[in-house]
Amino acid sequence: MGTFYTCHFHRRARGIEIENYECPADGHSVEQPLAKDDVPEDPRNWWLERGPGLVPSRSGRGLPSNSSTSACAPPWAGLLPELQALILGRLEVADYLRFAAVCRSWCSTVAERPCLPKPQIPWLMLSDSTRDPDTRRFFSQPDQKMYKIHLPEIHGRLCIGSSEGWLITVDELSELHALNPLTGASLALPSVATFFDVAGVVRDSDGRITDYVIGYDNLGEVPYEVEHMRSYYHLKAILDHSSAAVAVIHGEFNDLSFAHAGDESWTALQPPVPRIFWDIIFRKGLLHAMAISGALVVFDLDAPGSPVVVTCVERPHSQKWEQQGCCFNQKYLVESPDGKDLFQVWRDLRWLPVDGNGWRESILPGDARMTVAFAIFKLDERRNEWSEVKDLGDVALFLGLNHSMALSTREFPELTSSSIYFTDDYNRDGYEMDQQVIHDIGVFNLTDGSFQPYDFHSIDSEWNWPPQIWFTPLLSQACPLQVPSHDGGSTR
Repeated sequence: MGTFYTCHFHRRARGIEIENYECPADGHSVEQPLAKDDVPEDPRNWWLERGPGLVPSRSGRGLPSNSSTSACAPPWAGLLPELQALILGRLEVADYLRFAAVCRSWCSTVAERPCLPKPQIPWLMLSDSTRDPDTRRFFSQPDQKMYKIHLPEIHGRLCIGSSEGWLITVDELSELHALNPLTGASLALPSVATFFDVAGVVRDSDGRITDYVIGYDNLGEVPYEVEHMRSYYHLKAILDHSSAAVAVIHGEFNDLSFAHAGDESWTALQPPVPRIFWDIIFRKGLLHAMAISGALVVFDLDAPGSPVVVTCVERPHSQKWEQQGCCFNQKYLVESPDGKDLFQVWRDLRWLPVDGNGWRESILPGDARMTVAFAIFKLDERRNEWSEVKDLGDVALFLGLNHSMALSTREFPELTSSSIYFTDDYNRDGYEMDQQVIHDIGVFNLTDGSFQPYDFHSIDSEWNWPPQIWFTPLLSQACPLQVPSHDGGSTR
C-alpha cells in the first residue's frame, strides 16, 4: 500500500490548515511558512493570486533541512522563467500546485504565465463522510494519494455531472450549480423553474418552496415535493467550455435541455422522434445524445435561429447479447482520445441481494448492484452504422456520471489497455434506498473479460452516498458560462 498524504484546504481567515504539508518561505530556505498576510482567505484561489503550494512534510515543520543545506542550496529562485514553464507543462495537477510554494519567483511564474498542467488521469471523488461532511476526498491513482478538500459549498448536494474540471451539483431546492473544487470558482446555472415541463412552484406561508408543479400532456399538472425533485428530476449534466454551453438530461421521461452563456432559462431540445435520453457528450462543437435504445441524435446548438438536428443514427444490432440474456440498463457515449472515433458502451447491471431474494422490493444493507457485462460499438460515420468492438487497443475508458472520456494508455502507462474504469451512476433510487446499497466501482478488461476492483485503498461503509464520480482536475482560470444567478422567485 502506498504512502498517503491528505491535504486539507480550509476556509479560514488569512490562513491555511494543511495536514502533512507546509508552505515554504521565499528564497533558498524552505523552513519557514509564508506570512499570514501572503495567504488569501480562500486558499483554493491562491494559485490565481499568488500560486498555491503544497509540499510534503516529514517532520511536521516543512521539508527537513539544516543550516549547511540552506547555505549551499541551489539558486532555485533564479531558474529562468522559460525553464520553469517547461517544468510546469510536465507536472500533475498536485505537483503544479506545489510548484508555486518553492519560492516567490516560482510563485510569480505560475501567476504570470499560467501554463496548465498536462492532461490528467481522472481523480475519483469519494462519497460524503458523516464524520466530516464539509469535506470531500479525491483519490489520485498516479501518485496513489488521497486529497481532502474543504467544500462546504456542496455539503449535502447531489453530484450529477463532472466536466472539464467542473462538478455540477443539485442543491436542496433542486437548483443546479457548477463548481471547480481546486480553484473555488463557481457558476449559478438557470433556475430549475425555467425547464419547459416545470409549470410552477408551491410555497408555504413563509414563502419557502415546498413543491414543484410538473406539467404532463396526459396527466395535467402534478406537484412534486422538493426532495423528490432533488432526487429524481435530474439525471446527468455536462459542461462544454468551447461552446459555452451546459446540457442536462432531466424529467421523468429523460428529456434534454441546454443553456448558453447569458441565458436566463433552459431551452428544450426536441428530436424528430421522441426519445428517452441516457447519455450526452460534446464532440466537435456538437451535442451528441444517446437514447436508451442506443439511437444517436446529434444537435447543433449554435445553428442560426434555434438548435437543429444534424444527424440521427439508429441503434446497434444486439441480437447476440439479447439471446445471452443480457439486459443493458446503462449506456454511454465516448469519443476516442484522438477524436476520430465515436463509441457507445452498453453496461449490464444486476441486483445481488444479500439474502438471495431477487424478488424482494425493499433494499437491505449489504445489497449490491454489480456490473456483469459490457458491450462496445463503434460508429462508421460514413455509413451511419454501428459495429461491435472486441478490443480497444491502447485506450482506457472512464464511465459514470462524468462526461465520458477515453485516454491513451501510451500516454498514461499507469492505466490498463483495452479497459473500462467505471463507477456506479444509477442514481434514481432516491437517497433512502441508494445510501444502503453497495455501489459498483471497478475495472473491466475487454481483452479477457475480467473484472477487478478499483483500488482506492478501501473506504469504510459510511462512504457510500452520494455515489462516487470521476473528476478530471483542471485549473481553469475562467469559464465563459456566466449565467444569471437564481432569482428570488426560485430560492428560499
